[in-house]
Amino acid sequence: MRILILSTPLLAAVLLAACQRPPTPNPEKPPVPRAASRAMHEPLERAKAVQKTVDDATARERQAEADATQ
Repeated sequence: MRILILSTPLLAAVLLAACQRPPTPNPEKPPVPRAASRAMHEPLERAKAVQKTVDDATARERQAEADATQ
């Protein structure tokens, strides 16, 4: 019983210490928004890669047509 009486306040103190506020961010240097930046740039990079593939295929077709007509 004595262990329970002693351990309860100790456990409460540990839990309260763990629930402290995180440090405030520096107002002069705001954090970099990584998720939003990645969410915007990934589809653009993917679209550029697809466009390059389409352009390469078109160039190959044109070259094949030019070779066939000669």
